[in-house]
Amino acid sequence: MKKCWLIVLLFSCQKKAVPVITGREAELPRKTEFIYPPKATVAPDTLLGNRLFTARCGRCHGLPEPKQFSAKKWDDILPLMFPRSRFDNEEALHVRAYVLANAEK
Repeated sequence: MKKCWLIVLLFSCQKKAVPVITGREAELPRKTEFIYPPKATVAPDTLLGNRLFTARCGRCHGLPEPKQFSAKKWDDILPLMFPRSRFDNEEALHVRAYVLANAEK
């Protein structure tokens, strides 16, 4: 019994090798050109966009105020974030309508 404890003690006291990460290369999210449905098929709903924006965008990070950025800046940000939040094209249209309606003028 004493031999077992001695072996366990010897192995547990040894230094463990820790992998070292020297660099990371992550692929940037791709900006898709056609993420919104054609305008004639779906009418943008800002109320639904507000609900979706609050529910999904707040999961991963602090929720920014729409007036924090200009409409042009939002048009650069949203296509990068929509694939991450798994919005379909119709939901993306509603969120975009809400954000742009409340963006900095």
